[in-house]
Amino acid sequence: MFLFQPHHIPWQVAEVAEACVQPAHWSADLDTLVEMIVKTAQPGDHILVMSNGGFGGIHDKLLAGLANKAEPKETY
Repeated sequence: MFLFQPHHIPWQVAEVAEACVQPAHWSADLDTLVEMIVKTAQPGDHILVMSNGGFGGIHDKLLAGLANKAEPKETY
C-alpha cells in the first residue's frame, strides 16, 4: 500500500501506514511516491489509485513510469 501525505491534511499518514498489517509506504512528495510504486511494481500487478481529485496527475505519471520501466534497455 502506498499513501500520499498532502500538506493540507492535519493528520499524519505515517501513523496509518505504521498501523497497517500489510507493508505500507508513504510520502509527502507525489513524484517520490510514483517512483516508489514504479520501482515496486512487478509484471501482472494491478495498481488501484483511489482519490477524490486529479491527485497531481498521478495517473499519467504512473503510466509513463511503468512504460519506461517496461522498455527494454540497450546494453553494449
